[in-house]
Amino acid sequence: MTEVSGFLPYLVHVGAVLYLVCFVFRNQILLRWFAIMGDFAYIAYYYGATDRPLWEAMFYAGMNIVINLVMISLLVRDQRQGSFGEKDLQLFRRFAPLSPGEFRRLMRGGSWKETDAVTQLTSEGGNPDKLFYVMEGEVEIDKGGRKITPDSGIFIGEIAFLSRKPATATVTLRPGARYVAWEAETLRQQLESDGALQNSVMRLLNADLMAKVAKA
Repeated sequence: MTEVSGFLPYLVHVGAVLYLVCFVFRNQILLRWFAIMGDFAYIAYYYGATDRPLWEAMFYAGMNIVINLVMISLLVRDQRQGSFGEKDLQLFRRFAPLSPGEFRRLMRGGSWKETDAVTQLTSEGGNPDKLFYVMEGEVEIDKGGRKITPDSGIFIGEIAFLSRKPATATVTLRPGARYVAWEAETLRQQLESDGALQNSVMRLLNADLMAKVAKA
């Protein structure tokens, strides 16, 4: 075994430091770039650390680089806004926790609707099979005979969606209201299989609930 000289012995320390630094970042792209640089430092060290390059260690460090590059490309794609239709763009601006990619995935199961007559979305004590977001229009909520008319820009049926229990109020929309509807069970299955989207949607629903409590 030959003696390792020059700067080469320090590369293992450079790689370790870069790996330690990467975990400082919450930003996934920066985290992965620093991990990639750490792996390049390790590969350089593994190549010259002994008489024979440590091909096995270099292979797995290289695979780690490839995986991180693929994930960076997916993250960049997910954060790219791209082109939204006018209605979707207005809705996206209200769904602050969601990235453009998460919003697109959420809207795959959502359908836009507009009322041309008084429309009942939920019935108190009933089991709604949909989750709604009222974009604009007049909303009337009847809870135990107490009626309120909140502003639009709210979710309807989110408590039943989260708890899988009956609706706590009867909600109707006046003609001309615009809203989005999701099949509740389909959305639940989608969120269960998409952790990132689930976290963002839960933050969105919790923020909506807190806003309603604050106005109550």
